[in-house]
Amino acid sequence: MSVRPHPTKGKGWWQIDIGHGKNRQRPAFRGSFEDAAAFEAAIRQKRPEEVRSSAPKIKELFVPFLHWYTSEAAERTIKDIRFSIDLYFAPWFGNLQPSSLNLSLLNNFRDTLSKDGLSPATINKHLNYFSTLLKWAAENGHCQPLPFRLPRYPKKKTTAKPKRPLTTRQIDAIYKQIPEEYRLIFLLMADHGLRIAEATSLKAEDINEHNETFTFLGKGGKYRTVPYMSNRFAKVLSKAMDSHPDGYLTINKKTGGKYTTMWKPLKRAAKEAGIKREVNHHLLRHSFATIAAQSGMNPHALQRILGHASIETTNKIYTNVSLDFVGNEGRKLRDKKGN
Repeated sequence: MSVRPHPTKGKGWWQIDIGHGKNRQRPAFRGSFEDAAAFEAAIRQKRPEEVRSSAPKIKELFVPFLHWYTSEAAERTIKDIRFSIDLYFAPWFGNLQPSSLNLSLLNNFRDTLSKDGLSPATINKHLNYFSTLLKWAAENGHCQPLPFRLPRYPKKKTTAKPKRPLTTRQIDAIYKQIPEEYRLIFLLMADHGLRIAEATSLKAEDINEHNETFTFLGKGGKYRTVPYMSNRFAKVLSKAMDSHPDGYLTINKKTGGKYTTMWKPLKRAAKEAGIKREVNHHLLRHSFATIAAQSGMNPHALQRILGHASIETTNKIYTNVSLDFVGNEGRKLRDKKGN
């Protein structure tokens, strides 16, 4: 029994081979590869997360890999890698064993995607996802590590300027324009440095009102505890707790579930606040980190709040802040002289 792209129905359709010879059946299934594999597993009464211990085919690794990767990456990344599996990995590599992979095949895969009009950056993204899958398989004993690196397009060297953080005044101006239903998410990013996926996933049970802290599962499957960082956040959070004493603190009224983004209302609010530059989710987190560093927060405390795996990542923020050291010292002298 196996799952393969359907030969006639097009994208999103899978053919499942059941049995052998004259008794073989080939039902069609529409959905993701993960769902098709789960359907196949149910037919043969085998748990989807099981993988054959002896030389599994690459398609047999998709479901257990996604089960693991769900706790390691953001929701949007999981959705993106599922797209890569359905559209590229399953048709190209699904029926192969990892040991069958070679540079010629992978170069052909890369070149074909390029001929189909994909940009080098997009092709590299798919190859990075495939590399992550194969590394996971090797680390978990499903195969041997590849003796070569996956071929990628070289990155273009750029001298892009570092992104300028928003000022406190700009953040306050945007906050005034943000619709009330998005204010808690906004403050979790702008006043506490959370990522968008972390901010939208906060639940009532994550809040410790007595200690004025909240604990949540962040990137990499690690728990972080963050204190309340502003009075306005405490007020908005209290109101959200009254409305949603259980479950997610922000609910999308259209879907009944949690929000996954607030990109459009954030963009509108920034425009209404008179800010001409592009404002996105990550800029709010970056601005919080910069303002915290400028205020003298201990780097190790900021590392824990932001959830950086390495203190070196946090130290880069302080390096950028210190570039204005001379200017700050000059202002201090001017203030002392009073002229």
